[in-house]
Amino acid sequence: MKRVAYILFLGCLFIGTTTATSQEMTREERIKALERLQAQDIEWEKNTLNVMSQNVPEEIETMSLPPLSVFLDAVEENATVKRAQSDIDEAKNELSLQKRDWWNLFSIHGNYSYGKYNMIGNASSEYTPLYQTTMSSAQHNYNIGASVTIPLGEFTNRKKKLKKYKYDIEQLQYTKEEIVENRQLMILDAYNTVTQLLSTIQAKAESAALYNAQMKILEYNFIQGKLDIASLAIERSRRSGAVTSYAEARVQLHNAIVLLEMLTNVRIINEK
Repeated sequence: MKRVAYILFLGCLFIGTTTATSQEMTREERIKALERLQAQDIEWEKNTLNVMSQNVPEEIETMSLPPLSVFLDAVEENATVKRAQSDIDEAKNELSLQKRDWWNLFSIHGNYSYGKYNMIGNASSEYTPLYQTTMSSAQHNYNIGASVTIPLGEFTNRKKKLKKYKYDIEQLQYTKEEIVENRQLMILDAYNTVTQLLSTIQAKAESAALYNAQMKILEYNFIQGKLDIASLAIERSRRSGAVTSYAEARVQLHNAIVLLEMLTNVRIINEK
């Protein structure tokens, strides 16, 4: 809008300073006026349009999107969905451990030893004073045993504990489904935005190209004195509006594609 207002103001300024119609301007004056306008257009495109489109690929409006199913299937690779699945796997593993917990009711123990044993004893007789005797021999010693412990509380509550783990797994699965559904809705919304922008950007590109071609004719008529500067300024403002709208649509399309890539990790824009 600022660009349009500026061009209109410039046209009025030319009218006010010349106090005459463009037909009364000399050909040289019309050429110089047009050169000033074109120089301002070049500066405007350099400072505005080029800055807006510096990160946007040239072929962005001609690229084609993969089918929607590709993006929806990719939701399983999302970190949030993977974490939800990891919680489910952890709960299933815990349930498996609880099902085998009854083995803890049984225990087997045993030990084995081998070595020499020394036996020291005291002996005496009527004619012999007290003396010590030592005996040494190699022996094998071992024992094996088993025991069963039945805690009544654990035994009676076992079935309910297993049900609790199953309910936990069920809740985690519902949580994952909810995450996947919300993620897919976000992907669907982003995909629709991209397709909508792709369908409208072609029309804006054609409109900008048409105004650019038409401007060449109008500038020629202005130099020939067939068009006054006020009419030229109005047409130039329309051309600037169409070009700006096209540039903004390219930026919006680029941002929408980047968002879709972030949601799905599916590469759409090929980086050079």
